[in-house]
Order: sequence, then structure tokens, then C-alpha cells
Amino acid sequence: MEKKRELTSFNEFPIPTYEQWRTITEKALKGRSFDTLMTTLLDDIVLEPMYQQQDIKDCSTLINDPGVFPFVRGNVPGPKAWKISQELEAATPKLFNETIKHDLARGQNVIHMVLSNEMRNGNKPVMNDKSSGIPLFDFDDIKQALEGIDVSSQPIYIDAGVVSLPLLAAFQLVSDQLDGTIASDPIHQLATEGELTYSLSASFDHMKSAVEWAKQKHENLRTVLVQTHVYHNGGASAAKELAIALSTGVMYVSELMERGISADDAGKAITFAFSIGSDFFSELAKIRAARLLWASIMKEFGVEKEAQKMMIHARTSAFTKSKLDPYVNLLRGTSEAFAAAVAGVDSLHVSPLDEAIQKSSAFSRRIARNTSLILQEEAYIGVTADPAGGSWYVEHLTEQLAKEAWKAFQEIEKSGGIVAALKSELIQTWVDQTWEKRKAEVESRKQTVIGVNRFVNLVEKLPPKIEIDEVEWNTFARKLEMNVEIEDVTRPGSLEEFQALMLKNIPFHLIHKLLQEGSPKSRVKSIAPRRLAEPFEKLRNKMSKIEGKLGERPSALLLGLGTLAEHKPRVDFSSEFFQSAGFAIKRSLPVRDQGGAVDAAKHSNLVVICGSDDSYNKQALSIVRAIIKDHDCTIFLSGRLNEELKKELINAGLYGIIDAKSNAYDVLDELLEKMGGSL
Repeated sequence: MEKKRELTSFNEFPIPTYEQWRTITEKALKGRSFDTLMTTLLDDIVLEPMYQQQDIKDCSTLINDPGVFPFVRGNVPGPKAWKISQELEAATPKLFNETIKHDLARGQNVIHMVLSNEMRNGNKPVMNDKSSGIPLFDFDDIKQALEGIDVSSQPIYIDAGVVSLPLLAAFQLVSDQLDGTIASDPIHQLATEGELTYSLSASFDHMKSAVEWAKQKHENLRTVLVQTHVYHNGGASAAKELAIALSTGVMYVSELMERGISADDAGKAITFAFSIGSDFFSELAKIRAARLLWASIMKEFGVEKEAQKMMIHARTSAFTKSKLDPYVNLLRGTSEAFAAAVAGVDSLHVSPLDEAIQKSSAFSRRIARNTSLILQEEAYIGVTADPAGGSWYVEHLTEQLAKEAWKAFQEIEKSGGIVAALKSELIQTWVDQTWEKRKAEVESRKQTVIGVNRFVNLVEKLPPKIEIDEVEWNTFARKLEMNVEIEDVTRPGSLEEFQALMLKNIPFHLIHKLLQEGSPKSRVKSIAPRRLAEPFEKLRNKMSKIEGKLGERPSALLLGLGTLAEHKPRVDFSSEFFQSAGFAIKRSLPVRDQGGAVDAAKHSNLVVICGSDDSYNKQALSIVRAIIKDHDCTIFLSGRLNEELKKELINAGLYGIIDAKSNAYDVLDELLEKMGGSL
């Protein structure tokens, strides 16, 4: 038998120091500053081009084993696959029942029900083309939505909105063995809507009742939800999003403790829900840092180990998805899902590719669901505990992000807590400031959004539209139009009283009305949902209006001066620049002189001159004058010019100059307005 060789460390070559590596790198940069290799994140965290073991020498987040406080590497000692918790909605309970049965049979393993916004607010549901979620009216709708489904065998996930008690009572009648999350999150609803139908104090009272009820009846059911989607979709940075989640969680625990709930029971009742953005390593570090910080906070509350653990549901970001070239959303969702999976979330929703366009089709739901299945069954992410653990870069970034989030958390707490910070608009200011930074990066095309401001596909095909069962839709709409009145019904207090109202089919909104009596409304400035692609989607909408007027898509002629090598770089740049607004692109043959330029541009209303700096100095002025003299058109020049030549060209009739530092959105928006594209 061959003897086993003794393994030794790889020491045939000396390990270079950071200073040696940097010296060699600076030589390769040929005069450029080493700082150009640094990247500064929105939270002012500077990313180095290389990390070494010394970067985690004093790292407080570096824990050897998963399942050990502060749970950076996960809540359990070994690997644990996440639950596939795809958000499901439908126009009616019957249609939802068909959808959930279909998807549970094909890999989904959570009953994730998205309620209509009216129901989350405690109001009567409505049905129109813009409504989303399931418009549940009464207990009959719950029974129809879940008909034929063994609710006790599947975890549930429902954001119940401001108050969850009526919904909890309904589900208790469906099953006496509930698992998962049916929870209220009044602060997230307040930030989303700007006002609540309940006072916050009343919503906390009902939250306390829900926690007590779940402890008695369903030990595996969580009834408190802390979501960050509204802040993330408004544009918040990773550290600010994390700080807001921590502050919201602290307020819920504190309010529950004031009402007699122990810190342990409060901690075990909470599920956190984060959106996962496109910056892979930052989002991975965000989830790891979230577990670290929450465990540290709950330890200060004096709770036992289980209550220190953060239960995390994640969804891939709505903020990063586009209506344009929507099949690219497949790739965005996959990258974001991969970050969430590697970070060790407990359940995950992957955005369907048509999420920004319509209620998702069976096709897009299948692709999204299969993303999680592939990561689990083919990439084996679910059988590996903390795959990123020990990475110098990931561990360092986790600690830096945790520090920045802690600073922001302390600022919120100093302002009086999350509600006070919303009322003073501290949170809204943070979100707006970060959004403006993000938007400026997209508009200037420093941040690429594939298919939107770069690599545009003007002949894209949209996903198939969903077909609506109009008979079913109209039947349920008539039910919602009924005016139901209740008499001699007192405000329910106990679970049994809620259930009695359910069995009488008292509508949910009327039960909420009983609970709302005497509750003053809470108000703050709401946070608007946004998406990175919105500025350029607006440009494309304007282009569609112009195309409708003209009967054809406007085009831009790229006039190449000199040889192909001389004009190609700026032709390529200009092509992407104008395509991002929806212009069809035409390219001229190489132009040598003024006469050739006039002939090439003769039938074009928009001309973009592209050439070398030398050709501009020699020919640009005469070419602009000649084209303007020949016919009326709009002329741009691609490149950076000295001020003297720039002034002469503008005086000669040049409309504008574009280069890599131009705000593409501003330039193109002004041009489309000039062409009659006002919306």
C-alpha cells in the first residue's frame, strides 16, 4: 500500500507583502493612481482591490462554527436549505386556489399569500386593473382559497398589514396546526402608506394578543413581521436598511414587553424580511451582519439562545427590475437569489421576470421557482453551511457593514426610535439622498442597467400576457359590491369571539372597523417605491409617443469621420447613448470631407458626428456649417472638446456635445421634448 504523504504548507515561494504587491500594481497602472482600484460604496465603505489574512486579524465577526452566537454563519450548526416561498396572488380566491395547488405540486413549499393592500390596511377590498394581491372579503373566501390544501403540512407566509387578528382567527378555523408567519408589521405599513387606519398603540395591543394566542395554540407560528422592502425600494443603502430593521425590531420587542410579553417570547415571534439587491457581496454581508447585530441586541434584552436568532425571509429586489428587456430580469433575480442563498436565509422569493409589468404568468413563476430549485438541487448551495465563511473579503465587509449599520441604528435611537425618525423625516431623508445618488449614476450611465441604459434591444419581445377569467372576475367583483351591514355586534376580544364572527361570514373590513373604533390615525410622509430603470423607461415612453405621431421610429445617423479605426470608438459610444432612448441607429460609410458629410446626412433629422480629436480640429466646424446650410436638422458631436472649438461649433449651429461624463438622461430627455414627446 502506498504510504500517505505528509502534507506541508506551500512554501516554495516567499509570500509577497501588501507593499510589494502594491508597488508592482502601480507600475502596471502606468501613471494612474492606485486609488482608481478602490471602490466606495453608498455607505462610505471603501473596497480594496485585494484582501489578505491580516485584514481579518482583528475581525470580531469571524466565528469558527455556524450555530454559535452571534450567528454570523447561520442559526444552526450544519447546512439548512431555504424554503421556496414564492409570492402568489390572484384576482379572486378561486383563482388563487388554482395557482397555489399548481405551484405546490411543482417545487414550492410555502403557502405565500399576498393580500390586497386594502386588506393589509383593514379596508374593504376593491377590484380594478391596478389592484394587486388577493381581495379576501370574508371567511368563505379563505376557505375557497385554501380548498383541498393541507394547511397543517405546509408553512405559511402572510404579511397581514396593520393588525393580524381577524386573519389569524380565520386560519385557526382552517387548521389547528399552523407553522410559518402570519404577522402584522404596522410600522412598515405606515412608511408605505403614510397613515394607518389604527393608532400605533392599538396595533401594538393587537400584536400582543396575537403573540399570546400563537404561543398557546401554534408554537411554530410567528406573528410579528419586520420588513425593509419599502426602504430598499425607495433607494436606501444596505447599512441604512439594516439599521431601520434593527430599530423596528427593537421597538416591537419593547412595546410587547411593556404589554407583559417576555423578551424571549417577543424575540421568538419575529420574522425579518429583507430585499436583496444587485451588489452581490454587499447583500451577502448585509444578511450576515443582520444576524450578528440582532443577536447582540437580543442578548442585551437578556434572552435565551433561541430568541437571539434572527429568522430571515428574503425576496429578490423589485428596485433592480426593469420593464424594458424583461428577460434580463432572469439574470438579476438569479444573482440576487444566489447572494441570499449563500448568506443563509430561511426562506426566499425570487422575482418573476415580468414582476414590474403585470401579475406574473405561470411561465414566469415557473422560471423563478426553478431558480431556487437549481441552486438547491444542482448547485448544492443548500447542503453547504455558510459557503462564504472565512473569505477575507466577505468577513471584512461583514464587519464594516455591521459597524456602519450600528452607527445608523444609534442615530435612529437617539432621535427617539423608528417612529420618531419617520415623523421627523430622518428616514425619508436618508432614502431620498441615496436614491438621488443612485439615480445620477444610472442617468449618467456610470451604473449600467443592462437592456435599459446599455446594450439595448429595440426588438425585444415582451413575456406572454396573463389571461384573465372574466366570468370569475366579474362574479367576484359583484360580491365585493354588496353592502353588508352588521347590527348588535360587539367588539371582539377573545379568539372565540373572532371565530364566531368568522363563522357568520362578517366581512374582514367590518371586523377591522369594530377594532378601529376610537383609534386616532398615525401619519408620516410615505416613502415612494422606485426602480433603477425608471428614468430610461420614461424616455422610452416618450419615444413611443413620438413614434405614434410619426408612424415610424426616429433614427440617429452616426456620421463617421476618417477611417474606421478613427471613428469606431465614438460611433459605438454614441450608438448605445441614443439607443437607450429608443432611437434607431444608422451608420454612415466613412466620410473624408465636407461634401461627403453633407451627402451622408442629407435625409437625416438627427446627426451625430463621430471622429478623432484631430479630425474635429480640422473638419468639425466646416462640416457643421455645411450640413446646417443644406437642411434643417439637429446635430450632436461625440467627444470632449476644448472650450474655444466648443464655442465656435455651438455658434455655428451644433445642438449639443456628448461624452462619457454627460448625463445621458438629461440630454436625451431634452431632445425628446424638443421632438414632441411630452407625456
